[in-house]
Amino acid sequence: MKREWLRRDLLKAAPALAFSATPVGLRAAVSVGPIAPLLATFLKEAKADGISVAIVRNGVTHYHDAGFAVREGARASKDTAYEIGSITKTFTGLILAHAIQEKRVALADDIRRYLPSGFDNLAKDGRAVTFADIVTTTSALPDNIPDWHSALGNPTPAELPLRVTQFYKDYTASDFLRDLAKAKLVDTPGKETRHSNTASQLLGILLSRIYGQSYPTLVARYIEKPFGMRGGTGAISPARLAIGYDETAMPALSLPIVLPAGGLRYGTADMARYLEGQIAARDPAVAQTQQPLWGTPEHQAIGFHWIIAKAADSQLYYRHSGGSFGCSSYCDFYPALRYGIVLLTNRGNGDVQYQLEQLAGAIHVAVFGAPAGLALLQRTLEATDYADVPGSVAAVRRQHPELHLNEDRVNEWGYRLLFAKRARAAAAIFAYNVAAHPDSANAHDSYADALTEIGDKTGAIAEYERALMLNPNNDHSAEKLKTLRKGT
Repeated sequence: MKREWLRRDLLKAAPALAFSATPVGLRAAVSVGPIAPLLATFLKEAKADGISVAIVRNGVTHYHDAGFAVREGARASKDTAYEIGSITKTFTGLILAHAIQEKRVALADDIRRYLPSGFDNLAKDGRAVTFADIVTTTSALPDNIPDWHSALGNPTPAELPLRVTQFYKDYTASDFLRDLAKAKLVDTPGKETRHSNTASQLLGILLSRIYGQSYPTLVARYIEKPFGMRGGTGAISPARLAIGYDETAMPALSLPIVLPAGGLRYGTADMARYLEGQIAARDPAVAQTQQPLWGTPEHQAIGFHWIIAKAADSQLYYRHSGGSFGCSSYCDFYPALRYGIVLLTNRGNGDVQYQLEQLAGAIHVAVFGAPAGLALLQRTLEATDYADVPGSVAAVRRQHPELHLNEDRVNEWGYRLLFAKRARAAAAIFAYNVAAHPDSANAHDSYADALTEIGDKTGAIAEYERALMLNPNNDHSAEKLKTLRKGT
């Protein structure tokens, strides 16, 4: 849910790429379009120094690079090693899948079986944290332990990167387990998806205990050597290493304790090999990581950290993004198309991750063309000024039954209209989403935003109230309600 509220603002940040926001799918293939201008636009909009892209298609990889790996230094290339951030979690999940294939553990195992005594806190409401909870992001473990802000003296955003890297410099697995024993689960395990670096750090420690080998050794054994990748866990030649930036140069996040959650570093040449292995999925462990464990691809599912969904033409695809203090990353792949893409940049913060996703969608359109069903729906709705969204969708589906409109896709469409000052058209799209997803707090929240813009205060209040009833933690709805009620 937080992801979609964030997108309300992020769509403003990438106007040149906004109408390519949704990953698309199978259509008659066309030659690769003007990717260089898309990269140039990204560098400008994201204020990034450099970007490296690898496109894998039918076993052939094409590389595209722009800008600099280091300011006033080396240019970005396929060999430039970037911090890949949370994409690392899919690596850690794959090692777990190997452990499962080898019958060392089971997905449903209580993780406390593999820890010393003293971790009664890793259960709540009679439900213990399992391996499945970790790889589906439903562990209910806190995001970071100890909490970055309180443990580090509430640093400002500018101070945080250096404080974190200094704190974790000598922080060991023993320190982590000591602090883990004091942590509190934020919810019942298995109930809700939440980002947690703690969960993947713990998984890395558990795997090391199970195998009696270090995490870097396991990465090399199960991923780098089989896929033919260079090492991403140890020292990397300064000539290859990108410097990460967020306005200024950021400290590297190459800390041992962080490694299983977001500390791997690779170039697109190596990440292309990783994607090739995912697309082929010949290894049973790789195939297992691609099975949905939480949710459904009709909306969104999760399998061993991969987010699994259907594109606008019903093609199944997998995606993940990541970010460190100074780098951002995004990758997705479509097994049926034998297509995948990875994008790495030396610019940090969450906005850039989303802009990379936008760019990946734009490149996909350049390669395959827009899906016919989605293109026809866009033309139909524009011709009628969104007068009958449900009727238009039904008519297009009679010609293109493959047309798939999940909640997120429709929600983004609505916000593009809203930011284009077309509030009534946006309200029509959001109303369709609410009807299709009546139990989604985010759908009601978005609809209320459009109703506010067209001056329907009564309707907006009702929709924000419904959003809050469905999700009492919806801060955006709560704030908007306060503002609207002051004027009544």
